[in-house]
Amino acid sequence: MDEEVHYSKVEDVIGSHVEDAVTFWAQSINRNKDIMKIGCSLSEVCPHASSVFGKLDPKKIYGGLFSEDKCWYRCKVLKIISDEKCLVRYIDYGNSEILSRSDIAEIPLDLQFSSVAKKYRLWGLQIPSGQEVTQFDQGRIFLGSLIFEKQIKMRIKAT
Repeated sequence: MDEEVHYSKVEDVIGSHVEDAVTFWAQSINRNKDIMKIGCSLSEVCPHASSVFGKLDPKKIYGGLFSEDKCWYRCKVLKIISDEKCLVRYIDYGNSEILSRSDIAEIPLDLQFSSVAKKYRLWGLQIPSGQEVTQFDQGRIFLGSLIFEKQIKMRIKAT
């Protein structure tokens, strides 16, 4: 019975990143103040924190200096590309980029909690396997125009 209630649950979210024509990331409206607090804490802590070196933990949350606005955001390391470069995902927004290790910082334990953004997929749609994703760029752009930085209602069908 609980599963039925969960699957018909409606969440108010704000779209934060479009991954492809059917997949996007969004933040719960209820977590808006958390985003502001996290940003303030990171702007105080990260500029003075040690850059990462040695083995990076894929389960650990770090601070990453986003290249577009030069602000710090929480991130996880997805892949180590070289001794100097890593692919990270900004966990509170869903976007990812390649960063130099000098732009990744250790953050304190009080900022080591679950992500604000969640990943969503449009129900009943999928990109056929083996298809070139760039063919679906128009769909990604269109989905972005519908949800990016907009408040939307999400009905959960499955997890």
